[in-house]
Amino acid sequence: MQTFTVGVFGIGWVAGEHIKAFLRNPHMRVVGLASRQRASAESKKAELGLDCDIMDDYESLVRRPDVDIIDICSPNVLHAEQAIRAAEAGKHVIIEKPVAMNSVELKAIRDAIVKAGVRSQVGFVSRWNPHVRSIRSMIDKGGLGEIYYVEVDYYHEIGPWWSGWRWGANTRAGGPSASLLAGCHAVDLLYYFGGDVEEVFAYGAFGHRKDYEYEPTYAAVVKFKNGKIGKTGCSFENECPYTMNIMLHGSKGSVLNEKFYSREWFGGQEGWQQFNTTFLDSGDVSHHPFQGMMDDLAAALVEGREATANIHEACKSHEICLAIDRSIETGRAVQLPLI
Repeated sequence: MQTFTVGVFGIGWVAGEHIKAFLRNPHMRVVGLASRQRASAESKKAELGLDCDIMDDYESLVRRPDVDIIDICSPNVLHAEQAIRAAEAGKHVIIEKPVAMNSVELKAIRDAIVKAGVRSQVGFVSRWNPHVRSIRSMIDKGGLGEIYYVEVDYYHEIGPWWSGWRWGANTRAGGPSASLLAGCHAVDLLYYFGGDVEEVFAYGAFGHRKDYEYEPTYAAVVKFKNGKIGKTGCSFENECPYTMNIMLHGSKGSVLNEKFYSREWFGGQEGWQQFNTTFLDSGDVSHHPFQGMMDDLAAALVEGREATANIHEACKSHEICLAIDRSIETGRAVQLPLI
């Protein structure tokens, strides 16, 4: 059996769930943890009973010849530089979102991965959520017909309670925007369900919160390349439980969050039916389907194919986010692609 060795950098909340997924996959073995705070790596090693080495810096991890995959879970501002360095060293890369802070970094990461010929997986973990998988299956099997409207929104109150706040959740230097920080989960599903986007127009707003350097609330309308339309929104200042709103309309059926309607599949259907599945209803990373994400990468490496959320897919989603930000800033529609 092929085994791929993994080195993880940035040992925090998300990294812990990544590591648990690695441990459950027979093709993956964690051989190194690296952190700017050695105590956090030592603690995670003890907590999970790992047999691995601890390193104090990223370069020590990248230089190791016995590491096949670098898993980047560091603060946002470090992702691009570290992903490029890993690719140049011939390592496959897992990159938590956002992978880049701007279009220059995004292009540089993509080009470095392509040039090195390594595989990539970006942390758009919602793609493996059972509810999302059910919707995608309906689309692929024709249960909704031709999709002409897609809406996906991300509403999650984010404040100083989150450990990520201290390394830049609310700043342009570290965030750097609502779309890139977390709204990208909804944006990625918008693209995953609807396909390539060619134009974006967005408005941003400050509601009642004064602790963000950028608009923590936005709404964006998109035109897909096939001429159909969609909408995505995000708010970090909402006073309500975590919500991922999903709505799709097609020529043969519709999805409205936990409900679906498809007379293509159910000829006698007279009202909404309920999905019986796990929904995107929690911001807790232990609820996120990282197992599916890591299993997908392992299968891609064994089979010699691209992973589902590879850098090319991630570029499409990140470009939509960057277009949202540019439209908010300029007050104009933004054409894609950007790079």
